[in-house]
Amino acid sequence: MRPCPQCNASVGNAEKVCPQCGVSMIPSIGFQAAPPPGPDPAELESVDRESRSLSWYLLAGHALLGFVLWKLSGSTTIAAGTVLGLMAVESLLIDLTIFLPFCVAIVFLLPTTMWAEEAATVGPIGTSYSDGQVVFSPGDESDWDSAIRERGWILKEGDTYRMWYTGYDGTREGVKHLGLATSPDGVTWTRSAENPIFDERWVEDMQVVKQEDRYLMFAETDKGHSQLLTSDDGVSWTWDSDLNIRDTNGEPVTDRPCGTPTAYFEDGTWYLFYEKWDQGVWLATSSDLKMFTNVQDDPVLTLGPEQHDELMIALNQIIKQGDTYYAFYHGTGTPTKPRDWCTCMATSSDLMHWTKSAANPLFPTTENESSGILVHDGDDWRLYTMHGKVELHRPK
Repeated sequence: MRPCPQCNASVGNAEKVCPQCGVSMIPSIGFQAAPPPGPDPAELESVDRESRSLSWYLLAGHALLGFVLWKLSGSTTIAAGTVLGLMAVESLLIDLTIFLPFCVAIVFLLPTTMWAEEAATVGPIGTSYSDGQVVFSPGDESDWDSAIRERGWILKEGDTYRMWYTGYDGTREGVKHLGLATSPDGVTWTRSAENPIFDERWVEDMQVVKQEDRYLMFAETDKGHSQLLTSDDGVSWTWDSDLNIRDTNGEPVTDRPCGTPTAYFEDGTWYLFYEKWDQGVWLATSSDLKMFTNVQDDPVLTLGPEQHDELMIALNQIIKQGDTYYAFYHGTGTPTKPRDWCTCMATSSDLMHWTKSAANPLFPTTENESSGILVHDGDDWRLYTMHGKVELHRPK
């Protein structure tokens, strides 16, 4: 028996309620409220799906923003750094964890991007260069290259400079052969043991363009016309063809020769600059190197009006920096032979309309330093002139 907690009546041990007052005889030990029911799984999935969609939309927006910033600033570092900062702030505020791997990726890629951008940064092209330092001279009187003919060409490939040049016996009718020399610094040169590397045809006033793994050589023939040679290694050359140059009406150029060819490639088009008897520079274009058509009947670069290039000119090299094209050419105003030639520069925004530099000639005409080309050594632009010997001019 046990007493009822309400009326103190005796209640049997097996009774669950007091027979007198009906109060419960089950001991009370307290209770804990059941947890409220959880959210609807379908609702959770819907919220998660919307969050993921928003994340991808934001990522696409960031990619577009980065592209716009890159175009406006010209700097991948600025673009990537701005997008990274924005994504980091959004990750903290919105808690979109999908941003985390992208933030980490940009953090790791940013130093590489900055290094690549710094490596690609090239100083401005100037007009003031040091006096010439002779770095390459003709061979001995008995050598095949006892005289050197302008224009040669220099390419820096990795840590090695390669120079293609024309050697001959010094006479006007002497056959012009192709030679090669290499250098670790662009100053001290070693002639190739295989010289002359091409003696099947007359080659002078050459330019070398490396396109992917193929070398293209635009050079002048014995008749003053333009020709194309090709090579896989820059050493063994194969004659391809004489260049097929047409007037604006599609007819072959008849008032030849078309010499000192200078090629420039951009956006799928080859631009070929050439001279006719050194009386001006004409421009023809091609999409396949098979046929070039003049862009106009008149030359794009004309003689004069200054004395130093009023009689003859020929173009050597085209370089683009920013939105400006730079042409390096040589000219003379000396009426009698031997003529005094000089190196000059002109600029253009469209490859057709050129403005000659007020600093022309870049060296005194009497020094005969012509056929100049620029080579970037990783730090600065070097100007090499090639007229009987090769001279190096460093920027001041």
